[in-house]
Amino acid sequence: MPVRMADSQHDEVGPYNRMSASQANAYKSCPRLWFYQKVYRFKMPQIPVLFVGRAVEEAVCRVLRESPGFISAASSYDALGTSPYHQDGTPCAVEEKTWPSVGLMPFFPNERPQTREALMTWATERAQHHLPPALNRMQEQWEKDERKAGDWNDVDPKRCLDMVVSAIAFHLDEVERCFNDNGGPGLEAWRSGQREPWPAPDGFPHQSFATGHPLAGKGQVSWTEAWEIARPWFVDPDAPSFTMNAIHPDHWFQGEYDLVYRWSGTPVIVDLKASVGANDRSGDYVDQLNIYAMLWYVTHQRKGEVGGLQIWYLGHPSIKTVDLPSVEEMEAIESEMKTLWKLLKSETPSRDECPPEPRLMRGFAPGGKPTSPPDESRCERCDWRRVCPSGSGTDERRLPSSVQLPGSSQRTPLQDIGSLNPRATVRGELFSVGYLKDGVPLKMTLKQGLNKAHIQVVSTTQSDGSPTVAVPAMKGVRVLLKDAVFTINWKGEIILKMDPFSQLVADDDPSVESFDLYDYQAKHNLGGTVVYTYQKSGVGKTGKAWSRKGLMLMDHSGACKVEGWADDWNHQFTMLEVGDVVVIGNLGLDAWASEIRCDYSRKSRLQIIERASSSTA
Repeated sequence: MPVRMADSQHDEVGPYNRMSASQANAYKSCPRLWFYQKVYRFKMPQIPVLFVGRAVEEAVCRVLRESPGFISAASSYDALGTSPYHQDGTPCAVEEKTWPSVGLMPFFPNERPQTREALMTWATERAQHHLPPALNRMQEQWEKDERKAGDWNDVDPKRCLDMVVSAIAFHLDEVERCFNDNGGPGLEAWRSGQREPWPAPDGFPHQSFATGHPLAGKGQVSWTEAWEIARPWFVDPDAPSFTMNAIHPDHWFQGEYDLVYRWSGTPVIVDLKASVGANDRSGDYVDQLNIYAMLWYVTHQRKGEVGGLQIWYLGHPSIKTVDLPSVEEMEAIESEMKTLWKLLKSETPSRDECPPEPRLMRGFAPGGKPTSPPDESRCERCDWRRVCPSGSGTDERRLPSSVQLPGSSQRTPLQDIGSLNPRATVRGELFSVGYLKDGVPLKMTLKQGLNKAHIQVVSTTQSDGSPTVAVPAMKGVRVLLKDAVFTINWKGEIILKMDPFSQLVADDDPSVESFDLYDYQAKHNLGGTVVYTYQKSGVGKTGKAWSRKGLMLMDHSGACKVEGWADDWNHQFTMLEVGDVVVIGNLGLDAWASEIRCDYSRKSRLQIIERASSSTA
């Protein structure tokens, strides 16, 4: 099966702590690069091409999901409705929800494509319907992204459509092979209505058909049947994000395949790339497919092996076949990934354990063909060269423990970013229980002596799947709120936010240490180097426009985001450059999971201490 979900009873790793092929490749490219992006959570500039690739893949998958036996070429892009899934990615049963293909009437056999050329014409017209809305969705995501860069007007819709059509042509090669092989070894099982436990998405429920497949014919397989039988498994565009993974039986690794062809009886894994393939990343794609071959092997009782690995370069229409690893090589890959997981994920490594030691660049020509490496270092292309010791940055302390700010009568003490802890464990009694959703209160008030704090439930489940609210929420109940995010709102009220790392339990263990609500440090002063700045804006539910600004700040001990309403920042924000040394005073704290964020308010202050372009204050 292409999907193997976690066993919640035996999963001691959790969804936030698994290894992946992309993380492994990032670490091997440069340990410090991995550290900046996965531990410090630096986000690289989001250029349109990154979003275009997702739109192309979505359009390809939406065409593959449809059938020329049910959907006419001229139908609207939403002719096949949304497939129903639970939030964890499991498909809904027919008793729960109606699947979109169930209500469709099949065309008569003479109304269906009779040749490969007719299939190509149908699929191309379907692509013309699906690509524009996919591009529009990605443009909306890009415009909302705080790190958006580049110009969406540079996106060429025709080139995008060409890439989708190239993928369809490659798929039709498989369909033709299936047609020439008279449907392959699974023809009769398919005609009788049998379905894989995780069938290729087609708008039908996962259960088998009681009276045979509605498009089944007799005798020689038809082109429409070949399209249906050859359809690869892929991530259904309607499925919740990040739920269609294959997870290692021991839960420390996960991966998500693009396409898996199974009609011949031997699976072939395909990686879709909306690119030409003429850069260093082509080496990563080969490594990724070898890792996926290992993942398939270990998730099939170490018996089932893939029969092929392919990279489809859609920007330079070509298929690159990757040599299959042997069992011994897959076991070596598994051992390497397990070692990396222990190094990087079982416990968070320190920055010094991830040195700036980049791998040499590799050269590839269009189509992912190896060639001479480029005459440049990896650091020259790195987004973080201005703050990394291998570039013009430093790991050393840039500021003393306190600074004298202009206009201030006394020195301002600075706190190390690495020492920030936004979480607090607080005990008290529930004073009020507010808004309920699915039986879980999302708003409560905690009383501790004469003091009160608002409880805000941002997540109803913990990272391990257990409920965050693990006590009957009723007024007067004595509770212990573990690891809540301690924040102060604009009114000066204490807000205790519950995310996947927090839990509300009965206060039945007096040995657990807790904070007094008014003993917790609410405001902080930080100093360090500006990694990048960002701005984001939008329209709220009430129709009112909003705008926020922020920056990523790094010192010798750690890094964090500092964010606030655009109007609250002083004029020095507009002067900031990457590499500037700044002090920011009177900040609140916020967090989500392991990511810490500082809140900049109208009472906060930004002061540039040293410019990146000069050493003058």
